[in-house]
Amino acid sequence: MKTFFSLVSIQTNSFSLEKVVVGVLAITEKKVFFEYSKAKIQLLDKLAPHHNGISQFALKTLQQIKSKVVETNNLKEQQKLLAAYDVFTADYINYLSKYSNNVLSFAKPEALPVTFTQKEFSQYYFNFVGESLSIDIKKQNISFAKKIKPYFEKEGLDEKANLKYHFNPHTFQGILKATDVSLITKNGAINAIQVVDFSLGEQTIVNHLYETKIIHEALHKFVTNVNGEVNKIKIAFEEPEKNTKQHELFDLSYKNYKDTFEFITPDALEKETEKIANSNNIKFSEYLQTLEI
Repeated sequence: MKTFFSLVSIQTNSFSLEKVVVGVLAITEKKVFFEYSKAKIQLLDKLAPHHNGISQFALKTLQQIKSKVVETNNLKEQQKLLAAYDVFTADYINYLSKYSNNVLSFAKPEALPVTFTQKEFSQYYFNFVGESLSIDIKKQNISFAKKIKPYFEKEGLDEKANLKYHFNPHTFQGILKATDVSLITKNGAINAIQVVDFSLGEQTIVNHLYETKIIHEALHKFVTNVNGEVNKIKIAFEEPEKNTKQHELFDLSYKNYKDTFEFITPDALEKETEKIANSNNIKFSEYLQTLEI
């Protein structure tokens, strides 16, 4: 995949159509880069006196974009465990470039023939925005995906379980579209683990829980037909920060689904994958073959 970049501008004069470049967006296969100038945002009310409150509007919009970029990057890191909902594509930015709310606008995405890193992005930001990009390295929190990635890479685990198993809607009753589970295995009963990152956007979390509920129901219908057993799906989670919408959603999810799912912490997840790697379990896909499914 090529790297695409787009300049984010704000119109300061509706008569002369004057614009100020306030941010740069770059899209690569593995990461989305985005930063905007807080200094320029603070000057907007002076630069655009005809747009009352333009600085607050612009700041709120840019913060929302930044938040979506962070969420997208977290999802990109989890593609082996979660289904990704990637908003930032060249086609989508091209669509945004044709849309204007008379304040914030995206330039048509341009392809770059270079491997893009933070260093290159900083240089492009300096060239187009006109100020150095200060990179905050004080606290680089390890994402939930990176934290638990080693647990799914234990030696022998992929021989005993399917990782990111793809449920075929034509095989499992109740599943209407392709749906994934992080891990599924069998030893007597069917056991599954689903990773849910409660630090992501609310809609992403809700979608993932709903999909897991559908998998739960489909598995129970399935074992009824084959005279088998299925244990509660284990939801691997990390408690989100207190006093956030994500934490409110986590509390509500636990309250509503504690009887349906088994919620496990990263420590419990590590022990569970270690146990499976050293067990006599078989892959769920191998079990299906014995049933000629």
